[in-house]
Amino acid sequence: MTHGMTPDMTIGDAARRWPALIAVFEQFGLDFCCHGRQSLQEACRRAGVSLEAVLQAAAETPGPQNEPEKDWSAASMTALGEHIVSTHHAKARNAFVTLATLLPRVRLAHADRHPELVPLEAVVAELRDEMLDHMVREERVLFPWLSRLERPGAVNVGPPWSVKRPIDCMLHDHDSVAAGFRKVRVLTRDYAAPADACGSYRAMLECLKDLERDTHVHIHKENNILFPAGVRAESRMQSAGARAGTGGCAC
Repeated sequence: MTHGMTPDMTIGDAARRWPALIAVFEQFGLDFCCHGRQSLQEACRRAGVSLEAVLQAAAETPGPQNEPEKDWSAASMTALGEHIVSTHHAKARNAFVTLATLLPRVRLAHADRHPELVPLEAVVAELRDEMLDHMVREERVLFPWLSRLERPGAVNVGPPWSVKRPIDCMLHDHDSVAAGFRKVRVLTRDYAAPADACGSYRAMLECLKDLERDTHVHIHKENNILFPAGVRAESRMQSAGARAGTGGCAC
């Protein structure tokens, strides 16, 4: 893959510019979503992996013609918000419906030999409640707000504070969700199925692993693309309003 990724580039910017590299970052356990502002070199240091190995794997990754999905950095905030809701929010909701059936079944059948399933069920329940509430607040408050910021003159009523306030709340939620998935990884030993795991046990682990993987991409699109675009849009609107106010003064 031909790219200009360097050790001092932020990992979030690299994921934004070359979405195919997300698979590489996942492979090496690099945090490109919640800590996307750290440099690639710092991300490797934190994860305890070789920078050279990551760069080599990135160089061997198929190029743009084989990108897994659209580059959302060029999309409007409205389009990206709609995509997040229809893709990532929908996937998370479906996953939690599936887990609501699988987790109790697996716990009842295997908790005597795998007592970690009891706290796992509790952790996933906390994640479910937090993520579902978070997604509703995005869909009802933040995403419509960001969409209005794209329409000149549309933001004429609303809260007397900056869009940075709800964004900061979402960023805090993202950190909490990431911490929840770290607990899941510990309790499942990185989603490793035990020798006596039945089909439901393995399906549960696969569902959790897939949900975490998708949540990383979900958070990346918000933290590194959508939210910064919203802050920039608000700044441009405020600057334009200040210029208009100055220009309209006849004294």
